[in-house]
Amino acid sequence: MNCSICRERIRGVRGRINMDSKVKHQVINSNILTNYGIIIELDNVENGFPVKKAVLKSVHSNLFWEIEQRIIENLEEKRFDNEEIVFSNINSKNSLSSEVLKNRVEKNIRLYKISPIGHKEQPKIGECLVFHSTTFRKKIRIKEIYDNYFLLEDENNYIGVIPRRKVVRNEKAIIGDYVRHCEHQFHDLVDANDNFIYR
Repeated sequence: MNCSICRERIRGVRGRINMDSKVKHQVINSNILTNYGIIIELDNVENGFPVKKAVLKSVHSNLFWEIEQRIIENLEEKRFDNEEIVFSNINSKNSLSSEVLKNRVEKNIRLYKISPIGHKEQPKIGECLVFHSTTFRKKIRIKEIYDNYFLLEDENNYIGVIPRRKVVRNEKAIIGDYVRHCEHQFHDLVDANDNFIYR
């Protein structure tokens, strides 16, 4: 799908909750390797992602994936501070096709191992993904609870995720509770009336 369509879809939700990056990354390749997991190739990754274990969101399906590792296949590939790197089939500049290397450099193409959050799907080729952060300005309801994440939904049906580790008393949360943004490192678990939950 064309990324201009992605831009239109994401434009409508920016004002509600500030969770998604404006930068879109198109999925060039997407594969599931037996005993390893999902590997995707993304374009437009100029400076990497701002955090380790970054979350990617599909602007088409509202599905989420966590980046586990950046896969480096060529010693000449650019690297970034926040990436956990794994080397695979390392090639010197001379043994990898210069055309392939040039294309990767020009389009800022990077290869990542990712894991799905709350589902078992892989991103589709041509799909646009964005970096998804956890910044929001008001309380937001917990829709689903996963091992390491909460799936959140606001009153306008906008979907987001937040790592459970960032929510105080996250082990006490149930579906229907709310997560409230705070100015510190952690978010509060509250009820519909903004009262702290102590159950």
